[in-house]
Order: sequence, then C-alpha cells, then structure tokens
Amino acid sequence: MIIDARSLPPDEVLETHVCIVGAGPAGITLAREFANQNFQVCLLESGGLEFDPETQSLSEATVVGDPYPEVSQTRLRQFGGTSHYWEGQNGYKEYGFRCLPLDDIDFEQRDWLPHSGWPFTKTHLEPFYQRAQTVCKIGPYAYSAEDWEDKRAVKLPFKGDRVTTTISQYAPRTPFTEEYREELKQVSNITTILYANVVAIETDEPTQVVTRLKIACLQNRQFWLTAKVFILATGGLENARLLLASNQQQPAGLGNQNDVVGRYFMDRPILSARLVPLSHKIFDQTALYDIYPTKGVPVMARVKLTEEVMRHEHLMNNGAQLFPRPLAHQREATLAMRSLAASIRNGKPPRDVFKHLSVALRGADYIAAAGFWSAVRRIPAFRRGDWSYLPLEKRRFSEFEIFYQIEQAPHPDNRVVLSSERDRLGQFKAELHWRLNPIDVEHAVRVQEIWAEEFAKAGSGELQFARTKAELKFEKPAMHHHMGSTRMHNDPKQGVVDANCKVHGIPNLFIAGSSVFPTSGYANPTLTIIALSLRLADHIKTVMN
Repeated sequence: MIIDARSLPPDEVLETHVCIVGAGPAGITLAREFANQNFQVCLLESGGLEFDPETQSLSEATVVGDPYPEVSQTRLRQFGGTSHYWEGQNGYKEYGFRCLPLDDIDFEQRDWLPHSGWPFTKTHLEPFYQRAQTVCKIGPYAYSAEDWEDKRAVKLPFKGDRVTTTISQYAPRTPFTEEYREELKQVSNITTILYANVVAIETDEPTQVVTRLKIACLQNRQFWLTAKVFILATGGLENARLLLASNQQQPAGLGNQNDVVGRYFMDRPILSARLVPLSHKIFDQTALYDIYPTKGVPVMARVKLTEEVMRHEHLMNNGAQLFPRPLAHQREATLAMRSLAASIRNGKPPRDVFKHLSVALRGADYIAAAGFWSAVRRIPAFRRGDWSYLPLEKRRFSEFEIFYQIEQAPHPDNRVVLSSERDRLGQFKAELHWRLNPIDVEHAVRVQEIWAEEFAKAGSGELQFARTKAELKFEKPAMHHHMGSTRMHNDPKQGVVDANCKVHGIPNLFIAGSSVFPTSGYANPTLTIIALSLRLADHIKTVMN
C-alpha cells in the first residue's frame, strides 16, 4: 500500500513495528527482505513517485573546501532515490549502474592508511554479495577477467605482477525505479508513505531508546510515527544530518557523544589521463574494455593495481577505464557540435555561434564518421560504449582517455555539519567540508607512474598524465558517492555504528547505506550497499522474531 502523507490528518500518530527512512536502493532492498514477515513495516520517502522540485530543494547544501558538484544534484528525493540518475550504459537506450564488489584489501586495517579497517573481512560479506547479484538482476558473482574473456575480447598483455585486469558488470536501473515499487505495493505488511520528511528522531531520555519520529510535509502539516526498530537509509549526507539535527536529548546530536557523526566523509574524484598508442592495432585488442554484452551481461574491463603492489608500495586502491578518443582538434570539434546542438534544441543559439562552427568544421571528418556510425547503430553519436565490434568504426580513434577513480583516505576533517541556513521545513541545511588531502594526491600520482611503466612494458603506448594537484585533470570533481559520515567501528570512539550497523548507545536505531563504510575503496558502492542491506535485514529479522 502507498499513502500520500499530505492526505493524513494533522498530528496523526501512526504505529508500526519496523520503520525504514528512505526509499532508495538500500531502503527498497530492506523492505523487500521484510515482505510477508510477521511484523508491520513502514517505508518513508521524502519525495513522490515523480520528480518534485520543491521537495528536491530540501537537499540543498553548502560546500567548504575543494570544488564539489552542486549537492542538490547529487541525490534525488523520489521513490527509487538516486537510481533515477544512473546513466551507466546497459543496452540500447537502457541505463543502469556499474556493479563490482570491494576488494579484500579494502576491508583490511592498513598500517599506511590511517583510520582504515572494517569490523569483518570480505569473505564474511561474500554470501551477501552473491544475493545482491540477484537483487540487481545481473550475472553470476564473477569479476575476474578470465570469467568473461572470449575470442573477441581478451586482456591486455601486461607483464609482471603490478597491474591486472578485472571486470565490472552493468545492472539495469528499472528494478529500483519501477519494478520493486510495483512489487511492494502488493505486499500486505508494508506501507509506503510518500512526501514524508523526517525532521527529528525522539528518544526516551533515561534509556536512549528511539520512541518516535517527527515527520513533516511541505504543506505545513506534520505527524508522528512510533515503532520498535528504526533504520535510517537516507544517504551519506542525510543520515548524518538527521542525527545531528536530532539534538533534543543529546545537544551534539544522536549517536554523537564522541563527536564522530558526520566525520570521515569520502567521495571519489574522477581523474583523466591520455594513452597514446604505439600502434593502431590496440583498438582491435581492447574489446574487453568496451561496454558490451558478453555472455548475456553488459560488462566492462578495468585496469587496476594488484593487491601485492598496493601492499608493497603502501598505496590506496585505484581503478581505470579506457575510452577511445579522436585527435585533440577532433575532440574539440565534437564538443563544439554538441554545444551547438544543445543550443538549437533549447532555442537559444550561442552568442559565438560562428566560433563554434569554425571549431566544428576543423573536425568535420570525425563528426561525419561519428554521425555515420551513429545512424548505422541507431544509437546516439559519441557514446562511450559499443564501439569495439564494428571494425571500420575503430579507424576514427587515435588515442585512449583513461578515466580512473581514486580511493580517498578517510579523514576526520572531511565532514558533514549543520549549516546556519534553513530549508523550507525550517531545518538546518547540511554543510559539507571536503578536500583532497596530500595523501590522496600523492597516491594518485604514484599509481599513474606505475600504469605508465606497465603500459610501456606491454607495448600498449605512452601514458600522459599530471604529476601535481594543480595539474590534475578532473573528469568530475567527485562521483557523488557519499560515504563514511556514520562509519562502522566496534569502538564507539571511532565509529557511529557497530558491526551490525546499530548506532552505538541506541539499541533500536540502525543505519543502512554507504555512510557506514569505514573506507571507500574505488568500486562503485551500490553493490556493497545492497549486500550490507541484506545482511542488516537478516539481523533485524532475528531481532523481531
């Protein structure tokens, strides 16, 4: 059943057994696991079934530090959450997200990485990773290149043991944006309430047990919800913000008796470099690095350091993807043509239209070839994937652009705090303090040095890359992967939640999502978010039964 909170009587008091705050991938996964159990579940969502700009404005925040994307555009308040933003290529006009698990080393306490270490190993999480494959509707739990190679697609011939190739799988976004919504509508013990914004978590002062939530609508209406168990699944910014804002009994915020809530926030910058091939034959040897359905699953190979070299050189995790590109003037022509096309669609020609045309004409040969193959394939021109299986098309490429995600070191000064500004509900907005620290830059540069050496040894080409923070080329300043602000650690002085994702000192409050990650690795977090949600659901079932 789905209810619009705006239709409830003012100051209504609702009751349930388990309350999940947030209907993104984590909250939806939890709700599905609780379907048809012998307890009632309430799933609260700030937004509706469709995008609502007024509700979305509640995600506005300020940023202090290095350049960062506009925060309100990094998370979506809508049933399905930010899955509606996923743009990973998943077939013809189909989009989804990149799936890969964290590595073994990501869970370890690394002497060279302060504040690292999870309360358990990857081996412990692997059964949940395997279940997460089904939730995401992707292939088997197999991420080594050997599992996906065929005659057409093979690994690059790296020499030695410093660099290796592994695989990402691409999952559709529709289960979270459409299918699971319809599924949950039919479940008798689950009630979804839309346009329900939690503004305070109230506790019993003597025991610090959460008793109820205060929930508000933008239409100047509020109500209350009581439950036995509460789970926050609102993302890496909002989980911390809500704890900090719930300061009626604890002035510093719930779970913040040791000043850890909001700290250790992490994201992943996307940096870029150029690989100039020694031979054009490399475009015939890199099909595995394309986004292309293999064995019925869209996969894409990536280049990464081996765990052996990371341990030997005390490096953080990194992973790179290869995208074929034209010559520099052809690339500029492509961007100019895109700008012109966008302006025409919007009915606002740019002031320097002749300059754009001049730049576009200098690369007319490439634009014509891209347009021709776009018509042949019936997919948009200049798309990143599906390039390797058309032999003639590859002739238009001249080099590779390397996009790589870097693991950001957890640092207590990278944090979420409450701003002095208020949102439409009168609540303090989030303020994000975020910087790349010297350790992040130094490790990123050293990783590229190793790649350059290994690409050269393999005869693949010359890697051209930046060697200082000032020179680093950012494809994106951050990947919108909000992690770490309610980190997991069995010591309450070092973490907000314990190994079961329970907030320290509060027996019936749990947190789901990547805000509990102690370290980030470099893998996209969604598969791990879902695996942890499945693990948390199993724990809650034992609590309720």
